[in-house]
Formats: sequence, C-alpha cells, structure tokens
Amino acid sequence: MHYILGEGHKLWGWLVADNGVRATVFLVFITAWYSFTTHSMARAIARQTHAMIQPVARLKVHWENDASYNARGYFEIKNVGTQPLLILDIKLSCHAGGEETFVETFNLWDEHIIPPGESLCPEFDFTRDLSALEESLPFPMEPGYSLEVVTSDLNQQVVLRYLDSTALGISNVQKGKPLSVRWRYFLKRLRWRYHRLRRRFTGPKTN
Repeated sequence: MHYILGEGHKLWGWLVADNGVRATVFLVFITAWYSFTTHSMARAIARQTHAMIQPVARLKVHWENDASYNARGYFEIKNVGTQPLLILDIKLSCHAGGEETFVETFNLWDEHIIPPGESLCPEFDFTRDLSALEESLPFPMEPGYSLEVVTSDLNQQVVLRYLDSTALGISNVQKGKPLSVRWRYFLKRLRWRYHRLRRRFTGPKTN
C-alpha cells in the first residue's frame, strides 16, 4: 500500500512539474483517447441499429400462363425481415424489340407498409404495347423485365434499392435513395405545401 502511494506521489510530482505542462499534455491525450473510443462505440451501435431495422425484401415476377410472350402477370414484394417495410418507389420496365422499353410506375403504393412475412402483389399488363410492337418486328419477340423497388424502415433511416432483372438474370441491392426518387418526393411535398397554403388563403369553396 505504501509502495502504491509512493509511486502515485512520484507520478503526481512529475505531472505538475514545468508549471503543469506535462499534466496538460497528459489530459489532452486522455481526452483524445476517450473521444476516439466513444466515437467508435457510437459507430458500432449505429451499424448494429441499422442492421436491425433495415428492410429485407424478396422480389419475384410471375406471368399468366395464357398470356402471349409473358405480357401480363404480377410481381411479388415479400417482406422477409423482422421489421415492417416501407415502400417508397416501384418501377417495372419491359425490354423488347432491341432497345425498345416500356415502363410502368406504381405510385399508388407509395409509402405502403408491408408487415413482416406479408407480401404486396401488384398486377401488370403490357399486352397492348407489345402487340403493337410485334407487328413492326421482323423477328420473334422475347421481352424481359426489370423490377426496381426502393424500400426503407418506417423512419427512413435505412433506404435500400432492390433490382431484379429477368432480362439480364441479375439481382442486387444498393444502399441509398436514388436521385429520381428523392426529387419526386421533394416535388410531392412541395405540391402538398402549395395546396395547403392555397386553401388557407382562399378558404373553403362555397356554392
């Protein structure tokens, strides 16, 4: 015990020497180490939280058996995670006739919530577009589809872009909200605020 007290007294004397410069340097070092450790812990907790709340979806396109050249059917967005999934954007592209592409958006399902284990199954039909294109093609048509779905957790802290392409035979996931989706929601909020201000200043309509 006396040894520990003696060593502690020597350390204190060393620190306060030179008008406390050594103590100041030592304090700065301890503060920097504590800040680094705290920042690392905060990042680890943030990564763990994002992993817990991030949406986990599975995409699959289904075609009707009686449909010509897979022109109509439905696609399934299934929440295979443990947390609710928020739909931000859905876009289905039909690639046919070389570089010819038909795109259908499903804005009706914007901000739709899919509970864990549940699915959303919107229908699609490109029969009219493909029938008109088939008449001008000198070769048999074999259309392919690309399904793009942007999802997030309920607070939109983690946004993921899912892409499933039957035309290219690939499936991938990218983190972050696409610029087109970000811009569309910005305009959507802008229109909502415009109509809200307009109603406030014009008042309710009277007959």
